[in-house]
Amino acid sequence: MQLVVLDTDVASLSHKRRLSGLMATRLIGRRPLITFVTFGELTTWTDLRDWDSRRRQKLAKHLT
Repeated sequence: MQLVVLDTDVASLSHKRRLSGLMATRLIGRRPLITFVTFGELTTWTDLRDWDSRRRQKLAKHLT
């Protein structure tokens, strides 16, 4: 399986299930990865936007 590193915007859209058709198609058959920087940005966002525990758990599950 081919690996692909997602930037923060693509990782966020993936979590929200809002990837464009073209981007979603390009990810078929690939294993998406994120960097620790993207992980930090996504988790910091939850603090800045004061997400509740349910939304934080949903993001954590998506990231694993």
